Amino acid sequence: MIFRKEIDIVQAPVSLLAYIGDSVMSLYYKLKYVDLMKPSEIEKMVRKVVSRKGQAGVLDVIWNELSEDEKSVVKRAMNSKSATRHGNDPLYRKSTGLEALVGYLYLTGRHERLKEILDQSVE
Repeated sequence: MIFRKEIDIVQAPVSLLAYIGDSVMSLYYKLKYVDLMKPSEIEKMVRKVVSRKGQAGVLDVIWNELSEDEKSVVKRAMNSKSATRHGNDPLYRKSTGLEALVGYLYLTGRHERLKEILDQSVE
């Protein structure tokens, strides 16, 4: 991946990780479906995965394959203030957790691991 800036990942708020993760996921899937050629068709495919329901489902599928370090990031995000701003919606909390994990992997330069997770999400 490109355009990565060095930040203190330990001090980064999970809301920042989730924000970056959402952007990374959106771009990844837009590029994955670029062969559809029409932006409306690409967006339709992207929304299947980059949505509260889609991301929560991905997290459920990959949970047992995550390292303790990765689970820690997800749990921290799921319990954050930003994840609970929509009440106690479990789908939104899981979605925020996955976004934070993607942001964390991207910002720490773990791009192969990130690609593994993103590739699994479309299978």
